[in-house]
Amino acid sequence: MVGILRSQLREWRVNLVTSYDFSEGALNGFGVGGAYRHQSKAAVGYPLQMSADGILLPVLTDPFFGPNEYNIDLFASYRRPITDKIDWKILLNVRNAFVDSRMIHVVINPDGKVAVVRNSNPMGFFITNTFSF
Repeated sequence: MVGILRSQLREWRVNLVTSYDFSEGALNGFGVGGAYRHQSKAAVGYPLQMSADGILLPVLTDPFFGPNEYNIDLFASYRRPITDKIDWKILLNVRNAFVDSRMIHVVINPDGKVAVVRNSNPMGFFITNTFSF
């Protein structure tokens, strides 16, 4: 039996995250980091083939695939004590720092022509403040 690839379901998703906090010297209290998110190609359609009975059926062994996707995030932070019991941290997050402005294939018709596309995720900036006690 042939397994059916579900639309937009990706076989692989990989997330790598790293960060570094400076604990001494001129950069004491600062931190930097980043993340890489990867998603493998996704089945977005199937060609059709005529059966012996004259019925058009999808060829499940030969799907059309959309492209691999990747995103890179960056962040920088600063932490300092406000009192003996309260610490403050400010964090700047840049999501999708190197945005790829291509269109992502969502559906491909049986004739191989792209039917539906979506925009790639936009770049976003976020600033958060955290108080720990």
